[in-house]
Amino acid sequence: MAQVTPLSPASVNERKGSCSLTHKESIYILTLHLEAIEMKIAIGLFILLILLVGGALSLPFLIDLNKYQDQYKPHIEEALNRKVQLQDIRLTVWPRIGTRVAGFAVLDDPAFSSDPFASLTSLDVGVKLMPLLSGQVEVEEITLHNPIITVIKNKNGVLNASTIGRKGVPVPEKPSRAPIPSTEGPLKILALLAVDRVSIDGGKLTYRDLSTATPTEYVLQDLELLLREVRLGQTPNLHFSTLVQPFNLPVKLDGSFGPLKEAIDIDAINFQLGVGKTDFTITGNAAGNDATMNISSPVINTANLPVALPLKKPVEIKDLKITAETKGQEAKLNSLSFHLFDGEVKGQGKLIAGSDTPPFKGVVTLQGLQLGPALKAVAETPVSISGTAGADLSVLGKGFSMPDLTKALEGAGHLAVKDGKIEGVNILQEVASALKVAGISIDDAKATAFSTIETDLAIKQGVINVQRLLMDSHDFQATGGGTIGFDQKLNLIVNLNLSQEVSQKLGAASPVVKVAMKDGRLSLPLTITGTAQAPSYGVDVKGLTGKVQEQVKKKVEEAVGGLLKGTTKPEDLKKEGQELLKGLFGR
Repeated sequence: MAQVTPLSPASVNERKGSCSLTHKESIYILTLHLEAIEMKIAIGLFILLILLVGGALSLPFLIDLNKYQDQYKPHIEEALNRKVQLQDIRLTVWPRIGTRVAGFAVLDDPAFSSDPFASLTSLDVGVKLMPLLSGQVEVEEITLHNPIITVIKNKNGVLNASTIGRKGVPVPEKPSRAPIPSTEGPLKILALLAVDRVSIDGGKLTYRDLSTATPTEYVLQDLELLLREVRLGQTPNLHFSTLVQPFNLPVKLDGSFGPLKEAIDIDAINFQLGVGKTDFTITGNAAGNDATMNISSPVINTANLPVALPLKKPVEIKDLKITAETKGQEAKLNSLSFHLFDGEVKGQGKLIAGSDTPPFKGVVTLQGLQLGPALKAVAETPVSISGTAGADLSVLGKGFSMPDLTKALEGAGHLAVKDGKIEGVNILQEVASALKVAGISIDDAKATAFSTIETDLAIKQGVINVQRLLMDSHDFQATGGGTIGFDQKLNLIVNLNLSQEVSQKLGAASPVVKVAMKDGRLSLPLTITGTAQAPSYGVDVKGLTGKVQEQVKKKVEEAVGGLLKGTTKPEDLKKEGQELLKGLFGR
């Protein structure tokens, strides 16, 4: 193939003038013109791009949004019913197009504090580029940097958040205890947002309670929040984590809820909650002021809980399952079940909010609970009871403080304990000591074995009435009743009916006991007083003396009757009298 020799511009012009260009030379000349045009277009576009980028970068400096504060700031203050402080607001083009608000603060209600209710170092709002080019604003991301929120409960139990968004409404004198937020609350504001991502980067929430005798304060620090797909019709995904002080307790919440609607209706709630080393699964739904919730946890160890429980030893609660619902101010516990000390606990209940002492009622059932470990976990006492326990109890009352429960708690139920021991006391030994009987053999001087303890219970005005008490043992049977106070004071009287074997042992060591026996068995009253930590046992000796007197009286009546009838001679009477005295006094 022949090669085309490149022509200089002068040669090209010369050849043009001579009109003697070949076909190949014409194509080459046209290519040179096209390349020159493309170069000019590229240079022009590059210059235009530089101008656009430069103009965009200069927009935050050319457009001052702060001068519009007087227009939009009053609307924000009116919507929040709070004074608002704003240091700076400007457009941003990097890392995304949007707006940055710096030094934003919402002041508190003056009735609570002069400090900010909420503040943050900056608020970034990013918008999508393509919709913006077509004249539409679609928010892509909202980021709050280092928000600081302070929630205060005053001496009347009212929160400083109670007047947010309620212009002209004075601070309530009493707290509102509606279980579900009103339709004007933050959930509706969240539902009306249309944003792909809402996040909190750092920050702190402080809760200060001034309603208690000793003011308390709790802090959620190192806040981390991420909400995705926050828009009507979508189901947002939530991630939240924080560190709760003063417990130094990590809390983590992950899951979803939705879809979001203008009304406060949530068709599905699915969360995984981690509180320290304890995990919970939470599901449910909400509609207006009504809600249904299901909570479950495989294992809860009380040593890992942030609250101090009145326990001497850690307790493990297994297979916790809760189903509850709220309707207005009524909270209903449909079912509660968990395993504890090898037994199962079930319950139901209902509570009405809206007062300082909310009324409640409930039913609790126990099956197969090992009573010994349970009592040792609650308190360490010289006397404890072991065995397999079952119970059913129904209660109603008002309030949850001890004074309220002492005054208003009422209930009734039944308790049964099978195959156990009363550790720390031997009732037979206590009887022998009270009767001043020595020298008898006791199997275990520090325990009383039994096959059954059953009793009915009635609770009223801080007192547990023990009714129809029955205790069955190899050595005796006890029946009776009495009271146990919420202050743990004991006042019980039981009638002991000793077995023939034990009665004979006591009778052989004490003539008085021998005379008091009837049909070969000794029956006597036993009193239990003192407290649950230090019980005291006593035998009614007067009752025993009365029985001896009855026996003597009976013998005398028989002797006198025999003399009158002539069936008994004086010599025989003298002999019987000597034997009776010998039986009583051993001589």
